[in-house]
Amino acid sequence: MASKTKNSKAKKNRQNSKQTSSPLAKEITLLAIIIFSLLALLSLFGMCGPVGNLIGSLLFGLFGATAYIFPLAFPIGSGFFISNPERPEVRCKIIYLALLYICLCGIFQWVVDPEISNLIDIFKESSSEHIGGGFVGGILSTLFGTLLGRAGAIIIILGLTLLFVMLATRKLIFSAIRELYAEHKEDREEYIEYEEPEIRYPEDHARTMQTHTFANRKRRKKADKGKMKEISEPQKTPEKPAKEMPKKEKPVKEEIPEISIIREGQQEPTVYKEELETKFGKDKKEKQEAKTAAAEKKEPPKQEKKTSVSAMAEPAQKPVEPNTKSQPASSQDSEYQFPSLDLLSKPKKGSGGQSDSDLLQTAKKLQDTLDSFGVKVKMGDVSCGPSVTRYELVPEQGVKVNSITRLADDIKLSLAASDIRIEAPIPGKAAVGIEVPNAKRNTVTLRELLESPEFINAKSNVTFAVGKDIGGKTIVTDIAKMPHMLIAGATGSGKSVCINTLIMSILYKANPNDVKFIMVDPKMVELTAYADIPHMLIPVVTDPKKASAALNWAVQEMTVRYEKFAALGVRDIKSYNKKIAGLKHNDDNTYEKMCQIVIVVDEFADLMMVASNEVEDAVCRLAQLARAAGIHLVLATQRPSVNVITGLIKANIPSRIALSVSSAIDSRTIIDGSGAEKLLGNGDMLFAPQDYPKPVRVQGAFVSDEERDQVVAFLKEHMNGPAYNEEISKHIEENPVGTKSAGASGAVVSGPERDELFVEAAKFIIEKDKASIGMLQRVFRIGFNRAARIMDQLSDAGVVGPEEGTKPRVILMSMEQFENYLEEEG
Repeated sequence: MASKTKNSKAKKNRQNSKQTSSPLAKEITLLAIIIFSLLALLSLFGMCGPVGNLIGSLLFGLFGATAYIFPLAFPIGSGFFISNPERPEVRCKIIYLALLYICLCGIFQWVVDPEISNLIDIFKESSSEHIGGGFVGGILSTLFGTLLGRAGAIIIILGLTLLFVMLATRKLIFSAIRELYAEHKEDREEYIEYEEPEIRYPEDHARTMQTHTFANRKRRKKADKGKMKEISEPQKTPEKPAKEMPKKEKPVKEEIPEISIIREGQQEPTVYKEELETKFGKDKKEKQEAKTAAAEKKEPPKQEKKTSVSAMAEPAQKPVEPNTKSQPASSQDSEYQFPSLDLLSKPKKGSGGQSDSDLLQTAKKLQDTLDSFGVKVKMGDVSCGPSVTRYELVPEQGVKVNSITRLADDIKLSLAASDIRIEAPIPGKAAVGIEVPNAKRNTVTLRELLESPEFINAKSNVTFAVGKDIGGKTIVTDIAKMPHMLIAGATGSGKSVCINTLIMSILYKANPNDVKFIMVDPKMVELTAYADIPHMLIPVVTDPKKASAALNWAVQEMTVRYEKFAALGVRDIKSYNKKIAGLKHNDDNTYEKMCQIVIVVDEFADLMMVASNEVEDAVCRLAQLARAAGIHLVLATQRPSVNVITGLIKANIPSRIALSVSSAIDSRTIIDGSGAEKLLGNGDMLFAPQDYPKPVRVQGAFVSDEERDQVVAFLKEHMNGPAYNEEISKHIEENPVGTKSAGASGAVVSGPERDELFVEAAKFIIEKDKASIGMLQRVFRIGFNRAARIMDQLSDAGVVGPEEGTKPRVILMSMEQFENYLEEEG
């Protein structure tokens, strides 16, 4: 018994010693393997001396070019084997990988030199040249090549390679191929179902309104497949599951992302008081206090009341010389007194009608709505503007932008909004903007725009205070850089108010000597209120026929100005005025200062109805060349159709303002894109100057008739009336509609004279006894418009008959009759 107990104790001691020594043995073995692998890796590159060279030659001789894989694969496989000694699946996987490595050696040897059958030669060549599959690859290639030949050997080796890949990774190759094909087929069907539901599958259109989008359903299927695989292929539980199991994470509460709310008009806008007083004068109360203080100090205040534009541009320290002449000849010579800002209404203080909690609640509702359709987004900034609030959405990785845009109706239903506009993406931001109308709109007044630093610091005489964008930032532009503008929108959208804002901005910025207006108002109700102000070059034109003549005069004036530029060697009006100011020998006023001319047309459609060809030609020529000459066009219309806004006009007027329209077709006609049909009206606009990549939504300023009349009355009271140019008025009166000045076109002569080709065309038609516009185009190589004009002149002269649909015109004169006609006409 004693001996038995001693033997059992000895066995227990040996087992305990094995258990305590096994971790140490594992560590020593792993360390030795790592050291050997590092030495082998460095030996392959000849970095371990003679012994390393011997090891490298041995490895290259055994495995060839695949020897570079051995120092990396050997420690990894050995580490897995030592760390999992009791898991048979790990051993099997390591064996399969080792056999796969041997097959790779055979493939490398067969690709490099399959003709060598001597294993010693293969070992020497691989050791010296570092190519092929070495001795191991040579065994496979020689064995299968001898038995099956070259083709059979490569098939067997490749088949074994695929077999060991399948066994090592437990992936079924043909099943994976079949699954990929089925998934691709299903994705294609769902793509067609989503993109063209009404055209391709009208009966299945209801299926497109499912609760998950295409991309999210695809990810969900992959996740479900992974779960099924985990259930179908359970792994063995280790001996100590408590240590192996992952730690259970504590549930994290859903954090509401911080959303920064950018409000419009939270604080009073900073007003530079001294500059405002210098430019626009003081308010009535401040003026009265200034007069009282001046009376006590016995200082004449007259020097501070009137200030010219040139004096405003000079530093404050430089004194302004008073005007000693008490009887100015006209408003051109008198000193211009800018209107006071006291004539305009002050902005009403107040928020946008929505509290911060309401905005955050709407943002959360918007995020939940998109989440219910499977569109994962994060909320960005919320910009609360005068009319709309923009919620910025940042899509997560893999979410398409069109998955948000096509949910516009669902978002509108969820938010109970009258209409929404989606800007995808926002220019300069990695976000999508959803613009929702405010429950209560704030009115943007012209006064707050004129008080803004952006307008005060603007140096151009034709600065235009457009309005405020969604973030409440004042938008100010320079008409000289635009350089022409098209304003279009439906009736009641704020087109006339926008024109009034433009004119009033210039009146508060420019001296009459620097900027002049030519206003065309066929409706006779909008622009006639500005009659007799000092900035008018001619009286307001209300007759559409005279308006066409006014545009032709502008073309002639542009040509004259370019001739003067060429004489002085300058390129634009700014350089011209600067150069003549420094001329010493200009006593006879050979070169006079040029002013900028702004041509405002309130209803362009009326002009196109009366004389479309002449008006279109004059507008296009001005738009192409008049920028450097200081002539700028502002065209407004309430009929944004292709008959009024032709392609030629759009191509030459890149800067546009789109107000509210009735359809997306009208919006594309104005700004070459949709969006204007989503606007709210009352000055809500899409502002698209030529230097903007995309249109910007702006709330235009409101100018009441009372404010306009007060400013006009102020100018009439403090100035000596307008200084109309009688020569221009006479030119417009004498030139009927349809005629062009010499600078407008070289093909048509001004006045009652006929086209230069009139006689030749008449003789040609009489000789051929046939008359058509196309024939005149081919023979005389002219355009359609000119050929049609010549045909109309021939019809008026009685050479050919009137147009009869598709029938050719009747020739009414013989050659003798036509020659007699020419003699009578002289």
